[in-house]
Amino acid sequence: MERTTTQQQQAPPVAEELNLDYVKRQTQSLQEAISRILEDFEAYSQTNTTPKWKDILGRYKMINLDLFILVEEVKQVSKALVVFPKNVNAENASILPVMLASKLLPEMETDNNVKIDQLLQDVQSLPIPMQIETLKERIGKIAEACENAGKVLADARKAYGLAPQRGGPSMLPTTMDKAQAAKIREQENMLRAAVNEGEGLRLPPEQRQITTALPPHMVDALFVNDGVFNSSGMMQTHQSQSQQPEQQQHQQQGGYGNK
Repeated sequence: MERTTTQQQQAPPVAEELNLDYVKRQTQSLQEAISRILEDFEAYSQTNTTPKWKDILGRYKMINLDLFILVEEVKQVSKALVVFPKNVNAENASILPVMLASKLLPEMETDNNVKIDQLLQDVQSLPIPMQIETLKERIGKIAEACENAGKVLADARKAYGLAPQRGGPSMLPTTMDKAQAAKIREQENMLRAAVNEGEGLRLPPEQRQITTALPPHMVDALFVNDGVFNSSGMMQTHQSQSQQPEQQQHQQQGGYGNK
């Protein structure tokens, strides 16, 4: 009985440190001061009189100071009482910024305790040295699993071009496989050769597209199998290409004769 009475007489140290009664009194006093200022403004509007701004600003300064002191006191209260929400929903979304702290909710603490009991259930009956060895073995397995997961992530970054390169970052999309990236690089090299060195484009068989007709401005630009398309869209061989200048020469001579 004596022990219970002494416990009742001694206030919890957390409650003494927080000083909740003072916070409550300050909140009520601040609310009353703000209400009086609002009532004065209402009276000024009804009587159509000029407010005493000097008096109002002085009272406002006092309210601002009281509010600052109250906020500092509430911060001390929040450190001990405010907790993280387990889930975010429509009810606590509006007050979520106020609930940020490092203390768990009761149901979260219960879940953690249950999980700890499940992990230690198999080793509680063993001697202390065996418990230590078993826990070390489990920690080693977890570390090995984390290391393997890190290797898998590193390989995936390299495969999809996410790893840093010495030659600079890759311009290819990171979601392409190696085959698609190789085809794009091959086409880029052919385009550079065609622009810089004047080489013709020779597409692989799987990338060729059969066209029935070509626009005039592409007839002399597209090379396929060392041949070109004429204006009708038909491909000409080397023999037909060698015969074309002779035909043009005969046509020009015939034209001059007609003139």
